[in-house]
Amino acid sequence: MERDFRYLRDKYGDAGAREVFEKICVELMQLKFKNAYPVDVSQGDDGIDIFVGDFSDSIDVYQCKYFIDGVGDSQKYQIRESFKTAVSTNKYNLNNWFLCLPCILNEKEHIWWWTWKKKMEDKYNKKIRLYDGSLLITELKKHDLYDALFDNETKILLNQIVTYLQDKKRYYQEVIYEMEDISELEYDDCMFIKKLECANIYENEMCKKEFFNAEIAKSTIESKGNSEDFKMYSQLKSKIRSLWYPQYMQYAEEKNGNILLAKTYERIEELDTTTLQATDDISLIAKKGILHQLSDECKVGWIKNYEEKLEKYLKKGENCFGQSE
Repeated sequence: MERDFRYLRDKYGDAGAREVFEKICVELMQLKFKNAYPVDVSQGDDGIDIFVGDFSDSIDVYQCKYFIDGVGDSQKYQIRESFKTAVSTNKYNLNNWFLCLPCILNEKEHIWWWTWKKKMEDKYNKKIRLYDGSLLITELKKHDLYDALFDNETKILLNQIVTYLQDKKRYYQEVIYEMEDISELEYDDCMFIKKLECANIYENEMCKKEFFNAEIAKSTIESKGNSEDFKMYSQLKSKIRSLWYPQYMQYAEEKNGNILLAKTYERIEELDTTTLQATDDISLIAKKGILHQLSDECKVGWIKNYEEKLEKYLKKGENCFGQSE
Protein backbone atom coordinates (compact mmCIF):
# COMPACT_ATOMS: atom_id res chain seq x y z
CA MET A 1 0.00 0.00 0.00
CA GLU A 2 1.36 3.42 -0.97
CA ARG A 3 2.22 5.74 1.90
CA ASP A 4 0.98 9.32 2.06
CA PHE A 5 2.00 12.20 4.31
CA ARG A 6 0.28 10.68 7.36
CA TYR A 7 3.32 8.46 7.51
CA LEU A 8 5.35 11.48 8.70
CA ARG A 9 3.10 11.91 11.74
CA ASP A 10 3.29 8.20 12.53
CA LYS A 11 7.08 8.30 12.35
CA TYR A 12 7.97 11.73 13.80
CA GLY A 13 4.92 12.88 15.77
CA ASP A 14 3.03 16.11 15.08
CA ALA A 15 5.87 18.57 15.68
CA GLY A 16 8.46 16.50 13.83
CA ALA A 17 6.08 15.88 10.92
CA ARG A 18 5.55 19.62 10.40
CA GLU A 19 9.28 20.21 10.20
CA VAL A 20 9.95 17.24 7.93
CA PHE A 21 7.05 18.19 5.63
CA GLU A 22 8.51 21.66 5.15
CA LYS A 23 11.96 20.18 4.49
CA ILE A 24 10.43 17.87 1.87
CA CYS A 25 8.77 20.84 0.16
CA VAL A 26 12.06 22.74 0.18
CA GLU A 27 13.88 19.75 -1.33
CA LEU A 28 11.27 19.39 -4.04
CA MET A 29 11.13 23.07 -4.99
CA GLN A 30 14.92 23.30 -5.14
CA LEU A 31 14.91 20.45 -7.65
CA LYS A 32 12.13 22.09 -9.65
CA PHE A 33 13.59 25.61 -9.61
CA LYS A 34 17.20 26.77 -9.62
CA ASN A 35 16.40 29.88 -7.55
CA ALA A 36 14.24 28.38 -4.77
CA TYR A 37 15.21 29.19 -1.18
CA PRO A 38 13.84 28.43 2.31
CA VAL A 39 13.36 31.15 4.92
CA ASP A 40 14.50 30.75 8.53
CA VAL A 41 11.35 31.20 10.61
CA SER A 42 13.42 32.29 13.61
CA GLN A 43 14.03 35.54 11.74
CA GLY A 44 10.35 36.12 10.98
CA ASP A 45 9.13 34.64 7.74
CA ASP A 46 6.84 37.50 6.58
CA GLY A 47 4.44 34.96 5.16
CA ILE A 48 7.19 32.91 3.46
CA ASP A 49 8.37 29.33 3.96
CA ILE A 50 9.97 29.05 0.51
CA PHE A 51 10.41 31.63 -2.20
CA VAL A 52 11.37 31.40 -5.85
CA GLY A 53 12.87 34.43 -7.52
CA ASP A 54 14.78 37.55 -6.54
CA PHE A 55 13.84 39.98 -3.77
CA SER A 56 15.09 42.85 -5.91
CA ASP A 57 12.40 42.04 -8.48
CA SER A 58 9.42 39.83 -7.56
CA ILE A 59 9.06 36.43 -5.95
CA ASP A 60 6.72 33.45 -5.86
CA VAL A 61 5.90 32.54 -2.26
CA TYR A 62 5.24 29.02 -0.99
CA GLN A 63 3.53 28.39 2.35
CA CYS A 64 3.79 24.87 3.84
CA LYS A 65 1.00 23.92 6.25
CA TYR A 66 0.98 20.41 7.73
CA PHE A 67 -2.82 20.14 7.85
CA ILE A 68 -3.00 16.36 7.65
CA ASP A 69 -6.59 15.99 8.88
CA GLY A 70 -8.20 18.40 6.44
CA VAL A 71 -9.10 22.08 6.41
CA GLY A 72 -11.47 23.24 9.14
CA ASP A 73 -12.23 26.72 10.42
CA SER A 74 -8.89 27.05 12.22
CA GLN A 75 -6.94 25.94 9.16
CA LYS A 76 -8.92 28.28 6.89
CA TYR A 77 -8.08 31.18 9.20
CA GLN A 78 -4.37 30.32 9.07
CA ILE A 79 -4.45 30.11 5.27
CA ARG A 80 -6.19 33.48 4.99
CA GLU A 81 -3.75 35.11 7.41
CA SER A 82 -0.70 33.68 5.63
CA PHE A 83 -1.87 35.02 2.29
CA LYS A 84 -2.82 38.37 3.86
CA THR A 85 0.69 38.70 5.29
CA ALA A 86 2.31 37.85 1.96
CA VAL A 87 0.15 40.13 -0.16
CA SER A 88 0.23 43.14 2.17
CA THR A 89 3.91 43.26 3.15
CA ASN A 90 6.11 46.05 1.84
CA LYS A 91 9.29 43.97 2.18
CA TYR A 92 8.97 42.24 -1.18
CA ASN A 93 6.90 42.25 -4.37
CA LEU A 94 4.63 39.20 -4.44
CA ASN A 95 4.22 37.59 -7.84
CA ASN A 96 2.30 34.33 -7.18
CA TRP A 97 1.27 32.53 -3.97
CA PHE A 98 1.29 28.76 -3.50
CA LEU A 99 -0.08 26.66 -0.64
CA CYS A 100 1.46 23.24 0.08
CA LEU A 101 -0.77 20.83 2.04
CA PRO A 102 -0.22 17.14 2.86
CA CYS A 103 -3.92 16.25 2.70
CA ILE A 104 -6.45 15.90 -0.13
CA LEU A 105 -9.43 18.21 0.21
CA ASN A 106 -12.96 16.83 0.37
CA GLU A 107 -15.80 18.33 -1.69
CA LYS A 108 -16.79 20.91 0.92
CA GLU A 109 -13.17 22.00 1.39
CA HIS A 110 -12.67 22.28 -2.36
CA ILE A 111 -15.70 24.55 -2.66
CA TRP A 112 -14.32 26.82 0.07
CA TRP A 113 -10.84 26.84 -1.46
CA TRP A 114 -11.89 27.69 -5.01
CA THR A 115 -14.33 30.34 -3.81
CA TRP A 116 -11.71 32.02 -1.62
CA LYS A 117 -9.01 31.60 -4.27
CA LYS A 118 -11.05 33.33 -6.99
CA LYS A 119 -12.04 36.14 -4.64
CA MET A 120 -8.41 36.81 -3.68
CA GLU A 121 -7.13 36.54 -7.26
CA ASP A 122 -9.74 39.03 -8.45
CA LYS A 123 -9.05 41.40 -5.57
CA TYR A 124 -5.25 41.40 -5.69
CA ASN A 125 -4.54 40.26 -9.26
CA LYS A 126 -2.26 37.50 -7.99
CA LYS A 127 -2.12 33.87 -9.08
CA ILE A 128 -2.90 31.40 -6.27
CA ARG A 129 -2.29 27.66 -6.57
CA LEU A 130 -2.71 24.62 -4.36
CA TYR A 131 -0.16 21.82 -4.06
CA ASP A 132 -2.19 19.16 -2.21
CA GLY A 133 -0.92 15.79 -0.95
CA SER A 134 -1.69 14.05 -4.22
CA LEU A 135 0.12 16.58 -6.41
CA LEU A 136 3.11 16.74 -4.06
CA ILE A 137 3.54 12.96 -4.08
CA THR A 138 3.30 12.94 -7.90
CA GLU A 139 6.05 15.57 -8.04
CA LEU A 140 8.20 13.65 -5.53
CA LYS A 141 7.95 10.55 -7.71
CA LYS A 142 8.72 12.57 -10.83
CA HIS A 143 11.94 13.77 -9.24
CA ASP A 144 12.83 10.33 -7.76
CA LEU A 145 12.45 11.45 -4.14
CA TYR A 146 9.40 9.48 -3.01
CA ASP A 147 10.96 6.10 -2.17
CA ALA A 148 13.79 7.63 -0.16
CA LEU A 149 11.60 10.07 1.78
CA PHE A 150 8.85 7.57 2.56
CA ASP A 151 11.09 4.55 3.30
CA ASN A 152 9.14 2.46 0.80
CA GLU A 153 10.80 -0.80 1.90
CA THR A 154 8.49 -3.25 0.10
CA LYS A 155 8.90 -1.65 -3.30
CA ILE A 156 12.60 -1.13 -2.69
CA LEU A 157 13.11 -4.78 -1.70
CA LEU A 158 11.33 -6.04 -4.82
CA ASN A 159 13.40 -3.75 -6.99
CA GLN A 160 16.57 -4.93 -5.27
CA ILE A 161 15.68 -8.56 -5.98
CA VAL A 162 15.00 -7.81 -9.64
CA THR A 163 18.21 -5.80 -9.94
CA TYR A 164 20.23 -8.55 -8.29
CA LEU A 165 18.84 -11.20 -10.64
CA GLN A 166 19.55 -9.02 -13.67
CA ASP A 167 23.03 -7.92 -12.66
CA LYS A 168 24.38 -10.15 -9.91
CA LYS A 169 27.99 -9.44 -10.88
CA ARG A 170 27.70 -5.71 -10.35
CA TYR A 171 29.52 -5.55 -7.01
CA TYR A 172 32.50 -7.46 -8.37
CA GLN A 173 32.79 -5.11 -11.34
CA GLU A 174 32.83 -1.85 -9.40
CA VAL A 175 36.07 0.11 -9.55
CA ILE A 176 37.22 1.17 -6.09
CA TYR A 177 40.21 3.47 -5.79
CA GLU A 178 42.59 3.16 -2.86
CA MET A 179 44.03 6.22 -1.12
CA GLU A 180 47.52 4.93 -1.91
CA ASP A 181 46.81 5.65 -5.59
CA ILE A 182 47.82 9.24 -4.80
CA SER A 183 50.27 9.04 -1.90
CA GLU A 184 50.55 12.79 -1.26
CA LEU A 185 46.78 13.25 -0.80
CA GLU A 186 45.92 14.74 2.59
CA TYR A 187 42.39 15.30 3.94
CA ASP A 188 43.03 15.98 7.64
CA ASP A 189 42.34 19.73 7.29
CA CYS A 190 39.18 19.25 5.20
CA MET A 191 35.87 20.41 6.62
CA PHE A 192 34.28 16.95 6.50
CA ILE A 193 37.08 15.56 8.69
CA LYS A 194 36.70 18.41 11.19
CA LYS A 195 32.97 17.67 11.37
CA LEU A 196 33.67 13.98 12.01
CA GLU A 197 36.11 14.86 14.79
CA CYS A 198 33.63 17.36 16.22
CA ALA A 199 31.14 14.48 16.48
CA ASN A 200 33.68 12.18 18.19
CA ILE A 201 34.19 10.09 15.05
CA TYR A 202 37.93 9.53 14.95
CA GLU A 203 37.99 6.25 13.03
CA ASN A 204 37.80 8.12 9.74
CA GLU A 205 40.24 6.42 7.35
CA MET A 206 37.34 4.72 5.57
CA CYS A 207 35.54 8.06 5.36
CA LYS A 208 38.60 9.53 3.61
CA LYS A 209 38.62 6.61 1.16
CA GLU A 210 34.91 7.12 0.45
CA PHE A 211 35.39 10.85 -0.08
CA PHE A 212 38.35 10.11 -2.37
CA ASN A 213 36.23 7.78 -4.51
CA ALA A 214 33.42 10.34 -4.69
CA GLU A 215 35.84 13.03 -5.81
CA ILE A 216 37.15 10.76 -8.59
CA ALA A 217 33.58 9.96 -9.69
CA LYS A 218 32.74 13.67 -9.75
CA SER A 219 35.88 14.49 -11.75
CA THR A 220 35.15 11.68 -14.21
CA ILE A 221 31.64 13.05 -14.84
CA GLU A 222 32.96 16.61 -15.21
CA SER A 223 35.61 15.49 -17.70
CA LYS A 224 32.99 13.84 -19.92
CA GLY A 225 30.92 17.03 -20.09
CA ASN A 226 27.64 15.14 -20.49
CA SER A 227 24.69 17.24 -19.29
CA GLU A 228 22.62 14.15 -18.44
CA ASP A 229 25.43 12.81 -16.24
CA PHE A 230 25.66 16.21 -14.51
CA LYS A 231 21.93 16.08 -13.82
CA MET A 232 22.14 12.48 -12.58
CA TYR A 233 24.97 13.36 -10.18
CA SER A 234 23.11 16.40 -8.85
CA GLN A 235 19.96 14.34 -8.27
CA LEU A 236 22.01 11.62 -6.59
CA LYS A 237 23.40 14.16 -4.13
CA SER A 238 19.88 15.40 -3.40
CA LYS A 239 18.64 11.86 -2.80
CA ILE A 240 21.51 11.06 -0.45
CA ARG A 241 20.87 14.25 1.51
CA SER A 242 17.18 13.27 1.67
CA LEU A 243 18.22 9.89 3.12
CA TRP A 244 20.35 11.61 5.74
CA TYR A 245 17.67 13.94 7.06
CA PRO A 246 15.22 11.34 8.50
CA GLN A 247 18.17 9.61 10.15
CA TYR A 248 19.27 12.96 11.58
CA MET A 249 15.79 13.51 13.01
CA GLN A 250 15.87 10.10 14.72
CA TYR A 251 19.47 9.52 15.74
CA ALA A 252 21.28 12.86 16.09
CA GLU A 253 22.83 13.11 19.56
CA GLU A 254 24.42 16.01 21.39
CA LYS A 255 27.94 14.59 21.54
CA ASN A 256 28.39 11.49 19.39
CA GLY A 257 27.67 11.01 15.69
CA ASN A 258 28.72 7.39 15.23
CA ILE A 259 25.18 5.98 15.29
CA LEU A 260 23.82 8.61 12.90
CA LEU A 261 26.65 7.99 10.44
CA ALA A 262 26.15 4.21 10.63
CA LYS A 263 22.38 4.48 10.14
CA THR A 264 22.82 6.73 7.11
CA TYR A 265 25.35 4.31 5.64
CA GLU A 266 22.80 1.51 6.10
CA ARG A 267 20.16 3.42 4.13
CA ILE A 268 22.62 4.11 1.30
CA GLU A 269 23.52 0.40 1.18
CA GLU A 270 19.84 -0.62 1.16
CA LEU A 271 18.98 1.72 -1.74
CA ASP A 272 22.23 1.41 -3.71
CA THR A 273 20.75 -0.46 -6.69
CA THR A 274 17.26 1.07 -6.63
CA THR A 275 16.62 4.66 -5.58
CA LEU A 276 20.36 5.48 -5.72
CA GLN A 277 21.06 3.63 -8.95
CA ALA A 278 23.60 5.55 -11.04
CA THR A 279 26.23 5.08 -13.76
CA ASP A 280 29.04 2.56 -13.38
CA ASP A 281 31.40 5.44 -12.56
CA ILE A 282 29.74 5.83 -9.16
CA SER A 283 30.32 2.83 -6.89
CA LEU A 284 28.65 2.17 -3.55
CA ILE A 285 31.72 3.47 -1.75
CA ALA A 286 31.58 6.65 -3.88
CA LYS A 287 27.92 7.13 -2.88
CA LYS A 288 28.96 7.02 0.75
CA GLY A 289 31.65 9.50 -0.20
CA ILE A 290 29.02 11.85 -1.61
CA LEU A 291 27.65 11.99 1.94
CA HIS A 292 31.02 13.41 3.03
CA GLN A 293 31.06 15.79 0.07
CA LEU A 294 27.74 17.12 1.38
CA SER A 295 29.30 17.36 4.84
CA ASP A 296 32.27 19.23 3.37
CA GLU A 297 29.74 21.66 1.87
CA CYS A 298 28.10 21.97 5.33
CA LYS A 299 24.81 20.53 4.06
CA VAL A 300 24.79 17.58 6.48
CA GLY A 301 26.24 16.91 9.93
CA TRP A 302 26.53 14.20 12.57
CA ILE A 303 25.33 15.79 15.81
CA LYS A 304 22.59 18.19 16.85
CA ASN A 305 23.29 21.83 16.01
CA TYR A 306 26.35 20.67 14.06
CA GLU A 307 27.01 24.05 12.42
CA GLU A 308 27.11 25.93 15.70
CA LYS A 309 29.28 23.30 17.40
CA LEU A 310 31.66 23.11 14.43
CA GLU A 311 32.13 26.87 14.53
CA LYS A 312 33.06 26.64 18.20
CA TYR A 313 35.41 23.76 17.47
CA LEU A 314 37.20 25.70 14.74
CA LYS A 315 37.42 29.00 16.62
CA LYS A 316 38.45 27.85 20.08
CA GLY A 317 40.48 24.73 19.37
CA GLU A 318 38.12 22.78 21.58
CA ASN A 319 36.01 19.75 20.89
CA CYS A 320 32.31 20.39 20.48
CA PHE A 321 31.57 20.00 24.15
CA GLY A 322 33.87 22.67 25.60
CA GLN A 323 36.80 20.44 26.56
CA SER A 324 40.31 21.28 25.32
CA GLU A 325 41.79 18.71 23.04
